[in-house]
Amino acid sequence: MKARVRYSSFCWWLTGIITAVLVGLCVLTVNEIAVFCLMLLMALCVVVAGLLFGPVAIEANTENVIIRCALRRKLIPVSDIESVKLFQPTKGAIRICGSGGYMGYWGTFREGDIGKYHAYYGKASDCFLVNLKSGKKYLLGCENPKAIVDYINSLINS
Repeated sequence: MKARVRYSSFCWWLTGIITAVLVGLCVLTVNEIAVFCLMLLMALCVVVAGLLFGPVAIEANTENVIIRCALRRKLIPVSDIESVKLFQPTKGAIRICGSGGYMGYWGTFREGDIGKYHAYYGKASDCFLVNLKSGKKYLLGCENPKAIVDYINSLINS
């Protein structure tokens, strides 16, 4: 079962504005080679980080839950999953390291209800929480999260 990640309008706007500002800064500094190289390096770091960690799809099969990003994928073995449930993050989540909207929400966050978790989603209303037996938590989001949650629950309860 596979579902793509839907991004909120905030994510689309933020990604567009940040990308435009980075390109603009590179264009404005093209005559100052040292500053231009620094701006280009900064822009590349931001874009590559977004491509490495920004989620594009969530997939589940009998062996793994797969978080697909543009340049990589992260596997969570089904055998390591303790529970899965629908969960909507609050505005009170504290970003420890990651993105609060640039190419989605990704990285490590802390929230009062659930503690520390790793996030990969594009829209808060499309989220579900995966608790691992090790204590790690993943907040994932995609289209039709209820179907994914039901499918993963059928795998871990069989």
